[in-house]
Amino acid sequence: MLKSSILILFILNLFTKDMRLLGLLLVVSLGLNIFLNKDIVKNIKKLKFLIFIYLTTFLAQIYYHQEGEVLFKIFNIYVTKGGILNFASSFLRIINLIILSWLVNTQKLLPKSLSGYQQIIEDVIELIPEVFKIFKSKRKIKWFFRYILSQIKIKN
Repeated sequence: MLKSSILILFILNLFTKDMRLLGLLLVVSLGLNIFLNKDIVKNIKKLKFLIFIYLTTFLAQIYYHQEGEVLFKIFNIYVTKGGILNFASSFLRIINLIILSWLVNTQKLLPKSLSGYQQIIEDVIELIPEVFKIFKSKRKIKWFFRYILSQIKIKN
């Protein structure tokens, strides 16, 4: 029953365009996680770095979506209703997918061959703050990949 419910939530998340339904999916998936996921607090702490990164893409999405009803203007950039709705829908979709993946992981709904990929993704998410430190030291991009791959190799 839980597998089919989560599958329906995944499908609705991917194919709906209604913002209210996406918000409802967020509430439902958070509720399921609160009741079924013991590590919800730890997972939310990991999520704050991803939210920070994703919110910085907000500026790019507003810049590239200049058509539609203009809400206000900042310098030469028009903030439009379409740009904000585009950002909000993609943000909610990604957050919903992440939250649902936590539930799938904690309930062990994936076969063992696929659950290894989930662990690698979680390891990469944990290493995001470390990548910022490497970025501040102005190293080349290959150092990012080397560091991440070496940390994943150490954990496994």
